[in-house]
Amino acid sequence: MRKWSSPLPFTAMSERRVPNRPGVYVLLRDETDPSSVLKISSSRSLREAFSHVRLEPEANWPVRPTAFLYFESLSESEEATRFLAEYRDRRGERPMYNSGF
Repeated sequence: MRKWSSPLPFTAMSERRVPNRPGVYVLLRDETDPSSVLKISSSRSLREAFSHVRLEPEANWPVRPTAFLYFESLSESEEATRFLAEYRDRRGERPMYNSGF
């Protein structure tokens, strides 16, 4: 069973709350709307992934993520692939930043 974090805004204070462990993360367009998924991905370090997105120049994001949520997993790549397939099956499409373009 996946135990998701609550959505975290992209602030330095929130970054300290993200574990430096492998897992799956989701970038959200709107912190208050968990269905506003922009990207589903995996990382060997959730904290590094959070930091990378937080420090990325705003001009690099056509739609800027406002929140990050995650769950820890030792099989992060496999879990991310499975969760992305579940998302696509429910929504009929991939999230904006998982589109392959």
